[in-house]
Amino acid sequence: MSNTLPSPAPEPAATPALDAHGHDPAAYDWVPVLKKPRKDGWSPARQRAFIEALADCGSVVTAAQAVGMSEASAYRLRRSPGAEAFDRAWSAAIDAAAKKLLDAAFERALVGTDEPVFDRDGNRVGRRLRQSDRLLMFLLRAYGPERFGERAATPAPAVTPVAEALIHLEPAPPAAPAALMAPDDLAMSLDIADQCDGQLPPWYREDRDDPVAVPAAPPLASPHGEADLC
Repeated sequence: MSNTLPSPAPEPAATPALDAHGHDPAAYDWVPVLKKPRKDGWSPARQRAFIEALADCGSVVTAAQAVGMSEASAYRLRRSPGAEAFDRAWSAAIDAAAKKLLDAAFERALVGTDEPVFDRDGNRVGRRLRQSDRLLMFLLRAYGPERFGERAATPAPAVTPVAEALIHLEPAPPAAPAALMAPDDLAMSLDIADQCDGQLPPWYREDRDDPVAVPAAPPLASPHGEADLC
């Protein structure tokens, strides 16, 4: 019989405290990045003009061209964090433009569409208005569900805004991020952010092949008076 005592079971690893978005705050660094407005960007006046054009035509491409912007940049702005008001205005504009579709549906159901009439030889001999019974029944069920609907209408499920979904892909920002850094480190980081003109420092960028160590002291100034960081 052995007198060796059993070794104690290893203690379970401590579970990191996750933030409101389900991320471990210790796995991230707060890095100040200054943002500078662009003269050719989406100014408030340009956003309003885009929404007005979108409400009139219902086409994102046409509305973007009307304000001198691209369709891709409009969608980037809509899904970007902090653009919730622009996203709500976009949805409202689409709802306004959709009324034109409803007007066209009623026109086709009640009045009909103009169709040509041909004889057996393929010659056009006249025209007629053709009504759509299927479209008429669809409108009756939509606007008279208590009499013509097959079942009670169910409310649409709530949809999470794209901007909110994107925010939750990253850790929750701290209440006072500047308080996480020592005053000297904060001053150096703000200086680096200013010199990088609103972009991340090169040692934080994902497009780099080789990692770069963060300098322990402010970088040396170039002959032109600014540090060559970015």
